Amino acid sequence: MYALSKTPVSQSTAQTLITAHFGANALIHDYSELTDGMYNAAYLIELTDTRRFVLKVAPPDDFKVMRYEKNIMAAEVEVLRLLRARTEIPVPDVFAYDASRRWLDNDYFIMSFVPGTAFNKLREHLSAEERRPIDIRTGEYLRQIHAIAHSNFGYFAQPNTHTSTWRAAFISMLEGILADGKDANIPLPIAYDEFLPRLERYLYVLDAVTQPRLVHWDLWDGNIFVDPQTKQITGILDCERALWGDPLMEANFGAFGSNPAVLTGYGVDLLASLSARTRRSLYNLYLWLIMTIECTYRQFETKDQENWARNKLDEELKILDGINYE
Repeated sequence: MYALSKTPVSQSTAQTLITAHFGANALIHDYSELTDGMYNAAYLIELTDTRRFVLKVAPPDDFKVMRYEKNIMAAEVEVLRLLRARTEIPVPDVFAYDASRRWLDNDYFIMSFVPGTAFNKLREHLSAEERRPIDIRTGEYLRQIHAIAHSNFGYFAQPNTHTSTWRAAFISMLEGILADGKDANIPLPIAYDEFLPRLERYLYVLDAVTQPRLVHWDLWDGNIFVDPQTKQITGILDCERALWGDPLMEANFGAFGSNPAVLTGYGVDLLASLSARTRRSLYNLYLWLIMTIECTYRQFETKDQENWARNKLDEELKILDGINYE
C-alpha cells in the first residue's frame, strides 16, 4: 500500500547495508518490496547463499509523524528482542539496527524473514476447524506478552512520558492524538476543546488498571503469519506500537468483534464487567481517532480508511453515551 511515510530504497543501497552488516561475501540475489505495510518501507532480500532477510526502513527525518509514532522503530527492535528472550512466541531475529545515518539517511533494521502467509489473507480459505487452533494459539501468545510487567505506564517508544497511573497515561495519549488532528486541521464530530470534557465522566474506570503490562496493540490477522500447510503460526510481527498498559487494550478483545477461540486461548474473560466494557469502548475511541487522523499524515491513495474510521468514531461515541452506570 502506498503511504507518504515509506522511503524507497534501491537494491544497490540495500547491498551497501548488507555488506556493512554481513560482509563482502553477502551478495543480493533477489530484492523486492513488501507492500502490505502502511507505515515503514520493507524489502525482502534473498542472498546468493539462499539466506533471506527483511530490511525495514523508517520514514525520513523530515516526515511529520504523529506524536505517538516518535521513536517507534527503536521500540520495535527492543520489543522483538524482549519477546524472544521472555516468551515462546515466534518473532524474527534482529540482526542489525542502525540509527547512525552512516549508510542511509533513515533509521533501519534487518531481521530474519518470516515464512508463511499473513492470516488475514488465509483465514477465509480455511475451515472453522482449521482456524480455531490458530486463534487459540494467538490468545495463548497474548497471555505470554501480558505476563511481562513494568513499573510505569505509557508507550514503549517514549519512556520520558511514562506515568505512575494508567488514567494519566491514557489521557496523555488522547491529548497527543487530538493535538495531531488539530495541527493538521482535521475535522472531528466533536470540537477539539470539547473532546476530553465529553469523556471525563468515563475516565474513572481506568483506575482499575494498576499493573503496567506489555501490550502488543497491533496483533490483527495481518501481523500473524501462518504456514498454509501445517496451519501453525510462524511469526508475530509489527510490535512497534507496543505500550505498557491495560491488556484489554489489545484489538483482539473487542475492537473488531469478539473471537471466542482467542478468548479460549487467553483463558480469561476480560470483558466480564461493565467497567471493563467501558474501558474497551474508550480504547476503541482512541483507535478510531488514530485511524481517522493518520490518513491525512500519510496521504493514503483513497479515503476508504478515513470514511470507515469516521463512522466507527460516531458509533463509539453513541455506545459510550448509552452505557448505564450504577
